[in-house]
Amino acid sequence: MKIKEKLEYLYTMGPRASGSWEELKAAEYIRETFIKAGINARIETFESPSHLALRSTLKVPDNGRVFTSLPTQFSPAGKAIGELIYLGVFDTPFIDRADLKGKIGLIIPSSGAFNHGERIDFILDLEQRGLAGLIVGCPSMDLINAKIIRYPEIKKLPSVAVSWRTGSELKRLEGKDVYMEVEHDKRMRNESQNVVVEIPGESAYWLTVSAHYDTAAFCPGASDDGGGTAVVMELAETFAGKKLPATLYFVFTGSEEYGGLDMVGAGSKAFYRKHSGEIENCIAHIDVDDIGNLLGCVHLYTAGPASFMKALKAVPSPFKYAIKKKTMPSCDHGAAVMFGIPYIWLSDHFEQRPQFHTPEDKIEYMDLEKLELYYKYITDVIKKFVSARPFYPYVKEGEKLIRPAYFKDIPDILNITRDAFGPVSMNKMQQDFFNEKIGGKEWHEYKNAAVEASLKDDIYNAVVCEINGKVVGYATVFYDAESGIANIGNNAVYTDWQGKGIGKAMQAEIKRRMKEEGYEKFAVTTLSNDIAAQKIYEKLGYSKYIEAFHYLKGF
Repeated sequence: MKIKEKLEYLYTMGPRASGSWEELKAAEYIRETFIKAGINARIETFESPSHLALRSTLKVPDNGRVFTSLPTQFSPAGKAIGELIYLGVFDTPFIDRADLKGKIGLIIPSSGAFNHGERIDFILDLEQRGLAGLIVGCPSMDLINAKIIRYPEIKKLPSVAVSWRTGSELKRLEGKDVYMEVEHDKRMRNESQNVVVEIPGESAYWLTVSAHYDTAAFCPGASDDGGGTAVVMELAETFAGKKLPATLYFVFTGSEEYGGLDMVGAGSKAFYRKHSGEIENCIAHIDVDDIGNLLGCVHLYTAGPASFMKALKAVPSPFKYAIKKKTMPSCDHGAAVMFGIPYIWLSDHFEQRPQFHTPEDKIEYMDLEKLELYYKYITDVIKKFVSARPFYPYVKEGEKLIRPAYFKDIPDILNITRDAFGPVSMNKMQQDFFNEKIGGKEWHEYKNAAVEASLKDDIYNAVVCEINGKVVGYATVFYDAESGIANIGNNAVYTDWQGKGIGKAMQAEIKRRMKEEGYEKFAVTTLSNDIAAQKIYEKLGYSKYIEAFHYLKGF
């Protein structure tokens, strides 16, 4: 067993930031290790931002005082000197009327979760208004997380990260001139790479097992994700050469720590783009990330149907672990979520991890015996799922294909919503009744916002109908575990495609899903003027049991 050896080698390589030359060196090490063992491994490159920042300088010129800092991930190179101005926190900044041109801004993170889109828009605004440099304080008293900002879209504004202690000291110097500089490796790169080991199976079905070998900027990445990479390398060596029912892809992803605004690993997205024509044959994705924390507790984050969960729970585990449903895409498993693929994310993830994404993610905080247990458990999980069939069916009925919804279907679904719901939408009827836009918005903006939010919250609750590659209808379902009632949500088809049995075909799959989840009580709500929907549900055996009245009044 060489898990310890592999982890130590990756660790001694040091930080392997997304798209960096060090990341490429780590990819070559992984590939060469397999080649030496007689295992075919290939490097697959893809376009990606590159972190090229090497070091930063932060000082006060009038007294020569130097502060410890690190360039933020993807910070552009540059130097600046200007008056220090405190900008507050990201969610409540102090800059509405501030003159920012030529100044150095100091800001601290929001207290809770943040929206990446809002944060990047805020920083782009700072850049456009002429801020010369940005200093970001980290929530840790003495540690620096350079990934606290990681937006390659920022092209001119150099930024550095400092500890909370340093941020507090700088706040006392507000109004004084500060000098800052970010230096780059001048060798340009604009790509990253995955290392893929493919173990061919006897069927068209396939299973993905992934770990990311890149790290946050300036982080040696012992737990995130040196431990996961070492374990998955050992797993690939174990299964190499075996005859398997399904193909196994061991994918060592690059640029996971980039993630983009959707927070999904860039390498994993590149892998699934390459295999997008084979998604219906994918059994599941096993994501091994951030494991082996000495103080961490084992978690299994997962999403998928009841049959998938039953198969997972049947695998004996050496751990007392918590199973948590997670349907929002992020990390490497997020690329599977975007295609509605069942997944497992094994992690020692927990909220209070002071070393997370910092230079202190060291091997001394790792539990090597726990890594061995992970190896044994994941081996059994792979054996269980490599013999399975895909858990969500792709149902072909003539020209119709009923399949799980993908994230990339959302624009089509919103177009269908606007086209199909006009006559039977409360939002549209309110707009017509008052003869004006409600709140200054068109009716479909309200309806589409609700539909989009529900899909992004849990894409596993939706199916679509595709004809000749075009999405022409969709349907959703929601489960109320407390009441034991499964509720049909939206069921819509483009008006030009109605009357062709598409709604009925989608509802057949929705019914199958509801029963598979163990529900025997079903409900659906529709408006009295939606005659087409009423006919579908009555043909499916639903009984009309009550009518509701909606009243409107204007002054």
